[in-house]
Amino acid sequence: MRVIDDLIVREIAGEYILVPTGSAALKIHGMINLSESGYLLWNKLQSDCTEEELVDAILEEYEIDRETANEDVKAFISHMEQVGLLQEIGEDRNEQP
Repeated sequence: MRVIDDLIVREIAGEYILVPTGSAALKIHGMINLSESGYLLWNKLQSDCTEEELVDAILEEYEIDRETANEDVKAFISHMEQVGLLQEIGEDRNEQP
């Protein structure tokens, strides 16, 4: 999976904010705040990666157990899918919803 192209990340006063552009701006009204760990996952999702790779990235960065990292990654992915920010590997990146 990977994130869609029509989003940019801005750091403002220590906060990471996703700003929709292009076709994403038609689906997402407003901006999305990312936590520090969300920003880590977002950066990892700039290229194709698996859920397991995301869990490994969290484990490398934070001192938490695998079960907690797995639950956190699942919650992040679920939220990103609900708002339409992720696409599965192999999906046509130019496909219109």
